[in-house]
Amino acid sequence: MGRWADRDSDEERLPEGFQRIGYDADTQTYTFRAPDGTIYESAEGNRYGELYPQDQRPFLSQPEVEAHNAQLKKSNRESVKMMLPFALLVIVFLLAMFRFLGGAGSGADDKPPQITCAEGARVVEIEKGDTCWAIAEAHGLGVEQLLGMEGNDGLDCDGLRPGHGICVPA
Repeated sequence: MGRWADRDSDEERLPEGFQRIGYDADTQTYTFRAPDGTIYESAEGNRYGELYPQDQRPFLSQPEVEAHNAQLKKSNRESVKMMLPFALLVIVFLLAMFRFLGGAGSGADDKPPQITCAEGARVVEIEKGDTCWAIAEAHGLGVEQLLGMEGNDGLDCDGLRPGHGICVPA
């Protein structure tokens, strides 16, 4: 039971002698009976607010409506201002994650590995359509000899990529 549960009763919250007699779910209004038998209604969605005689609820004037709408807009702006630092932190975190982790496996900006060839050999840049056999043939070697040269360790002939290098005799 809550700390102020004893103050949740109608006797504590309503004017003396008033009694709650109903609730209209369609209009979200409570109905109350005064000691003299007069019926009162609460404001929409309000359980214990101002009470008005039944069917005589006051209507807001145009300036009151505009003031209320301005207050709502101000409240919305304040809510957004409260969220901006959190949103900024999330964006910075996501950018950092993409920077350090996101680009690692994309392959879009892979730099060709540095190749160190043996003395008497030079690096040739692989072009589109080149094969190990064509490169070896152009330099008077067999494919096994080309793959056995220092600097071509772990070369995959099926995965030659344009822009990368391969060691050939000078």
